[in-house]
Amino acid sequence: MRKKKEKEVREMTPEERYSQLEQMASVLERMRIGEYVNNFNRPMRIIWLNLLSGIAKGVGLTIGATLVIAIIFKLLSALIAMNIPYLTDVLQDVVQIVKATPGLDKMHSLTTVETHVGDQQVDVIVMDPKEAENGAKSN
Repeated sequence: MRKKKEKEVREMTPEERYSQLEQMASVLERMRIGEYVNNFNRPMRIIWLNLLSGIAKGVGLTIGATLVIAIIFKLLSALIAMNIPYLTDVLQDVVQIVKATPGLDKMHSLTTVETHVGDQQVDVIVMDPKEAENGAKSN
């Protein structure tokens, strides 16, 4: 296949070769190859750009993860407050697991209280006001 291309190039007129070179030059200009090559001559610029890029990605990831976790927490809190029979039990188990996990003591102000809804006895997760105040003062 390479021999075939060499043969085609040999058979080209000088004008055809020149137009093909112009096409290649315009493609290289659009790709900004010159700027890419210049960056290799300035390694400190590459380091600086990569540092800024890493900082921006880290900040974006942190803010995004915080928002997603906050939304999930609010949705779960709303679901627990609805007292849906099977779902509330599962969510209460999740809260108990989180409370039992070392290092996650921010959830200590949530307590389970037994109450009656109609003729049924249900467990409801509520925030103990005293513990919430103590947690707010210690932070």
